[in-house]
Amino acid sequence: MSTKTINIALSLLLSTTILSANSENMAESLMKIRAEVEKLDSTIYDKKETYKASMKSLLRQKDDLESVVAREDLKIKQIKQELSKVKKEIIAAGKNSVGLKPLLIKALDSLANNIKSSIPFKTQDRLADINRIKDQIKNDLVTPQKGLALTWNAYGDALRLTKENGIFKQTVTLNGEEKLVEVARLGTMMMYFKAPDDTVGYVTKDSNGWYYKEAVAKEKQEQILYLFDSFKKQIRTGYFTLPNAIVMGENK
Repeated sequence: MSTKTINIALSLLLSTTILSANSENMAESLMKIRAEVEKLDSTIYDKKETYKASMKSLLRQKDDLESVVAREDLKIKQIKQELSKVKKEIIAAGKNSVGLKPLLIKALDSLANNIKSSIPFKTQDRLADINRIKDQIKNDLVTPQKGLALTWNAYGDALRLTKENGIFKQTVTLNGEEKLVEVARLGTMMMYFKAPDDTVGYVTKDSNGWYYKEAVAKEKQEQILYLFDSFKKQIRTGYFTLPNAIVMGENK
């Protein structure tokens, strides 16, 4: 075999080997790319499902919020109607100051019932204020006109609470133990608490009444702590992500 023939054969053999190696590399690369594509598809699917679940949750919370806002609007309307009713009865009673007493007592009883059913913000203190006014009126310690002014102010305070946000301090029962905590109140719709040891949670309600529920998940704890920090920095507006503490009359 001539030298030229041998060179041609070697060249062909080398080319075949290179092609074979390139084919194997391409196949391996394609397999890797395919695996990456499948992984990306799986990630995209998971993200879509997470997004769908998040949207459903947000829509449920939106419906809950709308329901609570409607209830709060109804509560405000009822308080205003009660005020209007008392005013008409007072006008009907004329100048007879003695006739004011039963009307004012009735109005204060109605307000006390409203306080008992609403979010437990300083409930005992607020009821004590109502009872003090009632005792003063019953025992003629104030004039009927003064009693009227005090009753009017009590209703005004109840209306103010529905519009007021802020941080306050009050004693609560947490896990069977009484503690002095800070509470962040959002009107009369939601209320969160923060204990001295940074235990946080929110107020909710079940068939047995109101209670304070501790937030266990770290994400919820951080959200509540951020709310307290923002309020202390006088940041009262903006977007806040918070645990669902909307009171719907049942456990959440």
